Amino acid sequence: MIRASPSPPSNRLPRPMTQPWWQHDSHTVLDDDILIDGHSLTQLARQHGTPLYVYSRETVQRQLRKMQTALAAVRMPHRIYYAMKSNRHPGVLRAIRDLGDVGIDTCSPREVELALAAGFAPEEISFNAGMLSTAELAYLAASGVHCTLDTLSGLRRYAALVPAGTAVGLRFNPGVRVGYGDNPKMAYGDSKFGFEPDGLEQILETVAALGLRVDAVHMHIGWGLTQNSVPQVAKAFSRLAEIGRQIDGLKYINVGGGLGARYVEADQPLELSSWATLIAEILGPLGATIWCEPGTFVSASSGMLVVEANTTEARRGVTWLGVNAGFAINPNPSMYGIALTALALQQPRAEAAHAYTIAGNINESGDIWGRDMMLPLIQEGELVAFFPAGAYGSSMASDHCLRGKASEVMLETIAFPIPAIQNVLAIAEQGLPGAGSCAA
Repeated sequence: MIRASPSPPSNRLPRPMTQPWWQHDSHTVLDDDILIDGHSLTQLARQHGTPLYVYSRETVQRQLRKMQTALAAVRMPHRIYYAMKSNRHPGVLRAIRDLGDVGIDTCSPREVELALAAGFAPEEISFNAGMLSTAELAYLAASGVHCTLDTLSGLRRYAALVPAGTAVGLRFNPGVRVGYGDNPKMAYGDSKFGFEPDGLEQILETVAALGLRVDAVHMHIGWGLTQNSVPQVAKAFSRLAEIGRQIDGLKYINVGGGLGARYVEADQPLELSSWATLIAEILGPLGATIWCEPGTFVSASSGMLVVEANTTEARRGVTWLGVNAGFAINPNPSMYGIALTALALQQPRAEAAHAYTIAGNINESGDIWGRDMMLPLIQEGELVAFFPAGAYGSSMASDHCLRGKASEVMLETIAFPIPAIQNVLAIAEQGLPGAGSCAA
């Protein structure tokens, strides 16, 4: 068990300022530091080294409560299944389990194993993935979790492994291509996922002949849905409603994930109230319970990634800022073109008057965090924080170039005035596979 040392009291109290767009309830901005739930990011970086992911338990739970409130406000019966693939850190899973009334969405047998090890019962776990091997289907059949499938092949092989009458969900193509920015990787319509609605009659005949029964329909529209995507979301939900009306005994309508976060100031994610209203107006008349699978919405804003500046150099008309982490630590910028916001951790209130191209330490030309990123003047050895970094960072990390992985810290909420003392929670007590190195 690794514990952080309590930090000495500080007189560095926050002073009034215009709140930066990225600041939320768990953040306190000082002249020379950023606190998350009362914990100093600078001190955590000194204690655990960099690169370092820091997650807020309170933020994870707060985001889930927001979703529950939004769906309750439109009087929709619902069940939330957190998409583990966005962040499977044991501290995140523990925060979700402790909140209660939230399940886990999984997409591989190992994710199912991890959810079970984290204390979730089989009936609290849903599974949704495609192109599955027979061995994987056999594991799922034995696990007792609810499965959603999207190929006739998968249905046939699964039916041979489960008792007659086993319930399954069916995933359908949303028929719209919409997501964050212009990257086609963010849109799930007309991709490898989902049955086509015009084949519904044959699909239902096959399901019946196999001895299965359909209790759920599913559709995942895209990643990082924006407020201006409301018409496309409404179109997809209407397609899902039409499918649902043709299925006798339908109990659940799964709208997937897609709710996002603000990665840069200009982002306008789909508002919870708009999302919930569309669900109530379009899907509510079917009388089914709504299932959803949020990942980014829950975990993204819970995390910051702290790195160290190791190189500042001007060449070819560009001021380069090198840091000790690259796309092997967080692939979002290079793989998806998703720029995280860079913050000068030790001078977060200073004017961001200098444009940097921030590059990582991976030996690839595409290892760029962002171009023309505005920061105060940064000196070598200073700390830089990337936000939001809680989703699809560590869970997608690799050891490319043998650079190693980042440490990860989960913070407990501290009910003390700022400045706070350190409080440590060891993730090792869970003994879960894939755990990070430490927690606070």
